[in-house]
Amino acid sequence: MTLQSQAHRDLVAIVGAENLELGEVPLQKWTVNTLASPRKILGIIRPKDQGQVQAVVLACLQHKLTYSPVSSGKNWGYGGATPVAENVLMVDLSRLRRIVEFNAKLSYVVVEPGVTQQDLLSYMRTYGHDFMVPTTGAGPQASLLGNALERGYGITPVEDHFGALLGLKAVLPDGRIYRSALHELGGDYADQVFKWKTGPYLDGLFTQSNFGVVLEGTLGLAPKPENVTQFVVFLPDEEFENAVEAVREIKLKLGGIVGGVNLMNKRRLLSMVETQWNREQALEEIRIIEIAKKRDLPDWAMVGALYGPDELVRGGLAVIREACKGISQKVVSLSRKKYEFANRLLRFLPLPNLRLMLANAGRALEILEGTPSRVALPLAYLKNKQGLPDGEFNPDRDGCGLIWFAPLIPLDPPVVRDYIQEVATICLFHDVDPLITLTAISQRCLDSTIPILFSKSSPGDAAKAKKCYDALLSECARMGLFPYRLDIDHMHLLSDPQIPAFWLGQSIKKILDPHNLLSPGRYSSADLLEPGAKPGF
Repeated sequence: MTLQSQAHRDLVAIVGAENLELGEVPLQKWTVNTLASPRKILGIIRPKDQGQVQAVVLACLQHKLTYSPVSSGKNWGYGGATPVAENVLMVDLSRLRRIVEFNAKLSYVVVEPGVTQQDLLSYMRTYGHDFMVPTTGAGPQASLLGNALERGYGITPVEDHFGALLGLKAVLPDGRIYRSALHELGGDYADQVFKWKTGPYLDGLFTQSNFGVVLEGTLGLAPKPENVTQFVVFLPDEEFENAVEAVREIKLKLGGIVGGVNLMNKRRLLSMVETQWNREQALEEIRIIEIAKKRDLPDWAMVGALYGPDELVRGGLAVIREACKGISQKVVSLSRKKYEFANRLLRFLPLPNLRLMLANAGRALEILEGTPSRVALPLAYLKNKQGLPDGEFNPDRDGCGLIWFAPLIPLDPPVVRDYIQEVATICLFHDVDPLITLTAISQRCLDSTIPILFSKSSPGDAAKAKKCYDALLSECARMGLFPYRLDIDHMHLLSDPQIPAFWLGQSIKKILDPHNLLSPGRYSSADLLEPGAKPGF
């Protein structure tokens, strides 16, 4: 499929010939991803500002071109920059990198889609703003707004990035600009600081959807606290249920001074420190036990951070120790001051394991402090036979095999135990290492992130990984669990016209985009409901 000559001329007139790429060679970087699920695309267009984005949308409407916007394209493990459907025009928003407004007094920033974690950090350092970047494991070059629109989360006090999205501006598929009713009624300043607006809450329609192209968003920020202290609790497997209850108690009692709290199994801990990982098959449990013992790693580790004045952090550590009393093997805390002191001390001591653990803790502390970091990216390369790159990490470009499975789990110990047992059984059956992380995003709910890692250069590995994902999805559905976020191969699951919620979403899409031009198939059916279709109730 190629662009018609008039469509080509119209798009070139908007952005210039140098910002419209066609042809197989320049498009290759957009058609590969860690899922091993490539797509054919029509081309790439790079508007420079919001006005050009609006003009591109109108041109696509005029010529009935399907198109798919992307911010930084760093959606590793879910499809990267790759669209759901084939033969679409990619609208690359990475040139929209304005920080439109920064309000230090009211702790918010207004950003365009191309603004990355690193961009915000650099801006704040330049202008002396002392706030934490809402970091994620995707790395410094990932889009802030893109992650919020995907309802991602992090582990700083602003852990729910959609929750921190206070307002947005979008261009609809017919070219009109959407702003909230509160803004349109004259409350533009209040619109920046009050998430829920006036009347029906509509901003959320533009997250995990294909209802409009978001041009800018307002993100609430957390000021840098006096003290950031990382805590790690070593736990034996026989105390797992008690550890889950302890996490619930910690989140309930400490509220805003504790960020997301992780429970990580020993395989996940080993993946952070073991350089000689088996890239051909899942490690046997006996081998995992041997290496973990050598590295002095526990069955489970509870990891998180406390934020606030020194006295509050000290009190928070006391709450954590009390919650873990009788179940923990060791409780370790690490502030920036303690890290720097220990680092100086260990330079003169022959303790390589401890030095390695401290180095990893230091990198983790950096991201907990709200400083963008690459610390989580090596995980994607665990099965990559080429190893880690010398320069910038790019799992899509570098041929990594990774599919994220991220179900939501009630913070109920028996349910969580059943879940981890099923995950381990299914993953090992499909020759996938069950690297399990459970993150408490509230005192009620966990999100579990399971990286299904595979080698693209080993025949059959990608197929096994996809079968593993489908088996996990099926078993979790049986347990009443489902991912909070889907990859491009599974977004069609939200398309059954007999289910009222899905039918309603498709009906809204039909009104806003009757030709289904904008990101067809994104969290919906690739085909719209036929006129007169009825929901199943």
